Amino acid sequence: MKDPDKADHVLAPARSHRILFWTGAFFAGWVALFSYLEGLLGYNSGLPFKAPPLHVRTIASLYTGGAVMMLLAARARTMAAIRIPMVVAGLFTGLLLVVSFLHLHVFDFAPPPPKPPLLGISWLPLPFQVSWFWFALYGICPFIVLHLLRRYWVVSAPVNENPLPWPMRILVATTAFVGGSFALFMLCQPTTAVQVWPWGATPFLLHIYAGPFLAFALASWMMAMTRDRVNATIPAAGLMTFALLALAASLSYLHVLQPLHVAAWIWLIFLIVLVMLSAATLFQAQKSNKG
Repeated sequence: MKDPDKADHVLAPARSHRILFWTGAFFAGWVALFSYLEGLLGYNSGLPFKAPPLHVRTIASLYTGGAVMMLLAARARTMAAIRIPMVVAGLFTGLLLVVSFLHLHVFDFAPPPPKPPLLGISWLPLPFQVSWFWFALYGICPFIVLHLLRRYWVVSAPVNENPLPWPMRILVATTAFVGGSFALFMLCQPTTAVQVWPWGATPFLLHIYAGPFLAFALASWMMAMTRDRVNATIPAAGLMTFALLALAASLSYLHVLQPLHVAAWIWLIFLIVLVMLSAATLFQAQKSNKG
């Protein structure tokens, strides 16, 4: 047990944290990689369900943003730096587990058919069923995070009072509120949310989006509230990665969003704002770190 009298801005993460984050980075990167390679491979060994290309790219951007957070958290030196990534990991995986159980009929647990060869090589020749792995991983991860949060969420001693500038805090908190509100709307009313989503979707896909969106919204809120802007570095890097890749995917499939109605414009503008705010937060955090 870590000494709760020590400040978490000097207390180093335990080995269990690093194992959690390295594992999370690997599997989030796996999902993202195979989602991006789906068109080339002819199949997707990252996701256990089918989705149209723009949805696959958007989900891949969420996982890539999460992988960046986990990778940076695995290398972090203080508990204060990994608090936000830990909350993201727990909420991201926990809500995905819940919505997956709500849509069990979507998942196929039978042995998959053989994969088509690529460059003359038969990839993944074993009967690898992603659905079983999906439920196993998301069934374990939230409880590990809860255990680590309960054990290591130490009480901070006085730390460097160096929050983000108040105009940025307001903007980041507002963005978090807007994104979090829509995530809760997708989670609670997916059938209604389908009608305002920027392009064609299903209640199941919006349920899949809800968990990561809510986790990233909470990360944004915690960034705005952090007492030391340096601790916003990791979530800001992950959020900027997600927003850039999601924006690139939307622009690549702009024909899917046509005609550009109000919802599509809001989606694109929100991503642009998120990129700018995340980049500004990173700049402020790195500037303070060097200082």
